[in-house]
Amino acid sequence: MNPTAYGCPDGQPVFYFHGVPGAAVEAAMLHQAALAHGIKLLVVERNLPGELSSAAYLQQLAQQISDNAAGQPIRLLGFSIGACLALRVAALLSERVAEVYLLSAAAPLEIPSNSVGMGAGRYTFLWAQHYPRLFRAFAWYQALLVKIGPRLLLNLLFAGASGKDPELLRQADTQAWLADIQRACFKHGTRSYVRDVKLYVEPWAAELDNVTAAVSLWHGAADNWAPIAMSIYLQEHLRNANAVTRGAEQAHYSCLLENAEAVMAAVQLSTSATRAAE
Repeated sequence: MNPTAYGCPDGQPVFYFHGVPGAAVEAAMLHQAALAHGIKLLVVERNLPGELSSAAYLQQLAQQISDNAAGQPIRLLGFSIGACLALRVAALLSERVAEVYLLSAAAPLEIPSNSVGMGAGRYTFLWAQHYPRLFRAFAWYQALLVKIGPRLLLNLLFAGASGKDPELLRQADTQAWLADIQRACFKHGTRSYVRDVKLYVEPWAAELDNVTAAVSLWHGAADNWAPIAMSIYLQEHLRNANAVTRGAEQAHYSCLLENAEAVMAAVQLSTSATRAAE
């Protein structure tokens, strides 16, 4: 399986886990930063066939990364719920993962304090946890909104958004990018979206003990989708995590966009240090 690639074709591979709802095109806004720093950004393919258990799904993602790493050091980058997948795959791959980079990370919801400050999105996760039929109906409704017009779904998703995020819908380029993400997410139905949300809301805090890689976190202080308490929790419960880099007025997507350059620079610095040590 060949992941969608952005950035430098011959660069150091970094495997990207997009958010939910999300799609490979989410990484398009990271392309220039990756290119400038010699990074080949490979978007992990998550539209996998079949009704897979969580364990089988994560194993297939881990195998996909191993196959495409071709023996090079494995570095993972996760945004939002993609951070959950990045960490759970890192736990499976253990010492084979050198570093994990997380933006607007979503932490385990079985820890009650992690949802403090979360906006309307908490109801989606509540339904996914306790009312699966209602959640599937809501997923179908989201897919319908995209068919009618992606702006309708964006208005729903960004209702109550804080910090710099509301401004993104007033900018033509970012609005078009966000609309492309929603269209691509639901292009083949709701299965992948439902699978990723269900995987996120199940208990996974104990798996953090198996993440041995160095972890760097960036988070917007104004984020009310994944509150900054989530990254603070991860920093405190991962064995090798750096302090959270905070963006004063950044929220969810604005954290991703405004820290793309810093993340790619960090990857370049790390890869240079690794090569110098060889």
